[in-house]
Amino acid sequence: MKETYKGRRALIKKLAAAALALCLTLALAACGESKPQEPAPSEPPKDPAPGEIRQASLSLSKEELPVIDGATAMLPYYQAAAARILGISVDEAAAYVLCSKTDGAYNSLTQKRCDMVFCALPSEQQIKWAADQGVEFESVDILNSGFVFFVNKDNPVDGLTSQQIHDIYAGKITNWKELGGNDEPIEAFQRSEGSGSQTGLYLHVISPEELMPAPTEKMIGAMEGIIDVVANFDSGKGAIGYSYYYYVVNMHYDEDIKMIAVDGVMPTPETIGQGSYPYISRTCAVFRSDEPEDSNVRKIAEWCHGPEGCALAEELGYVPNRED
Repeated sequence: MKETYKGRRALIKKLAAAALALCLTLALAACGESKPQEPAPSEPPKDPAPGEIRQASLSLSKEELPVIDGATAMLPYYQAAAARILGISVDEAAAYVLCSKTDGAYNSLTQKRCDMVFCALPSEQQIKWAADQGVEFESVDILNSGFVFFVNKDNPVDGLTSQQIHDIYAGKITNWKELGGNDEPIEAFQRSEGSGSQTGLYLHVISPEELMPAPTEKMIGAMEGIIDVVANFDSGKGAIGYSYYYYVVNMHYDEDIKMIAVDGVMPTPETIGQGSYPYISRTCAVFRSDEPEDSNVRKIAEWCHGPEGCALAEELGYVPNRED
């Protein structure tokens, strides 16, 4: 019995030793083959959620923010810029910016009721009136804005040349059949004097002296109004109007109108950005030229013109100006 017991004990020891050796061998092998784990790739940054606060490299307090005014089509941009510079949400920033439209904004800038405006370049009349008040404007380019023409969606004409548009607004072409369309009078709507759109018409298409007089019912004051009348013009489908690309597409889209090509080029973000679309207006941060060199007005204008301002413009669907 003793020998049997001793034999079993010896066998158990041998088995235990063998098991231990096997475990050590496997563990060492595993250690030799293991590699340091690589960090998981980081996820790309996500677009900000509605109401999310995003901070710019330029930071100002609400007390330091200049009084900012501007055009309707530019409001989403300069309101978002103010939000980032203040470190607040876009909704909150609405309380810290104005929108008096182009004519009102330039009047306020001239009369020093605001410090800077975001608009198309001022008209000759606005520049002269400011000069009479002892004010000179200075501007920093921010965006390229496509100046676009549109007709009712049922109009078969899809494009016009620059000369044809000129002749429509000079009163020389009066029927769409002259342009390959229906036998229908052309109803050429205009915007009010001093508006950014009317300034665009003078800049790109026709001088004030050549422009045919428009009856009161065809001189539209509100920016959205000219789109509405072309979309819903009920005495025929012969209406034509004009505005800026961003406003038509992103702020007051109407499926009953269609933008038309000019000189064979349709207005798109690509053609506006490349400069192949013929009517491109510079949209700027404009301020009085006596603004101090180190002022917050100039700092905001340069931030908007710089990489962060350009990126913000693209996020919002604008076309930034990068002609440096």
